[in-house]
Amino acid sequence: MEVERLQIVAEQAARMAGSCLRLLSFEKLQIFRKGKSDVVTNFDMESERLIKNHILMHFPDHIIQAEESKIDLQSLPENVIWFIDPLDGTKAFLRGNFAFVSMSIAAWDKSGVLVGVVYNPFTDMLYSAVKGGVVRLNKNPLPKPRTCPISKARLLIDFSSHLSDSLKKELAIADLKGKIGRSYRLGGGISQHLMLIAQGTLDGGLFWGAGRKGQFWDIAAAAIILEKLGFNFTNLNGDPVHPTDEVFDRLLVAAPSLHQELLEWVAELKNIQ
Repeated sequence: MEVERLQIVAEQAARMAGSCLRLLSFEKLQIFRKGKSDVVTNFDMESERLIKNHILMHFPDHIIQAEESKIDLQSLPENVIWFIDPLDGTKAFLRGNFAFVSMSIAAWDKSGVLVGVVYNPFTDMLYSAVKGGVVRLNKNPLPKPRTCPISKARLLIDFSSHLSDSLKKELAIADLKGKIGRSYRLGGGISQHLMLIAQGTLDGGLFWGAGRKGQFWDIAAAAIILEKLGFNFTNLNGDPVHPTDEVFDRLLVAAPSLHQELLEWVAELKNIQ
């Protein structure tokens, strides 16, 4: 199958669903609670419906694994699987923080991620990558990551409140201690955060969750975008991320030399938990 066709369909689906989100009236907003601290809206559901229908119209034999209509993948099938997050950053969306809202669409087969599209419909920024191709932001190629040491790196550091107090303190004041250049902690969806790294606004990211959050659809599209640019995208042990993993909220993203320094720092931090 031509991956370029997958990319075209993914981009079309993202822009179509994005146009719908911009036109929907907040007077019709409905909010549903999925868990103790997780919510979904009818906007999420409508975005997912549009994306799924567009993909299945072109590829009816493909499998859809989406946030609001997930299926149980006991084993990975031979067919292409689409991993979809129709509205990543729902809480940011409800607060009106549209800069950190996006949709994430990725096509995957047993060779890995084939296509990844991350689209923020409110800023009209569409990041797109295809296996064997280049990474583009609104059709313009993105540059390779800059090389910098950890002591000068601008890093997105996000950590769970469930970590030990001593570990949280070390992560929170790493820049004050001179370990890293500068740290940032932002609200919103992870796919948009990762695109700040892809476009060079930040040099890397350390996401240290409690092992309780995240799904592959959150990061699949961002993974191929970052990897095609030359970033290392791994878990905290330095291993590649795979759809069958059990944890998706412990991630390390950076250019190779910086990634190695971050791995060594993470190893030190694990000793203080």
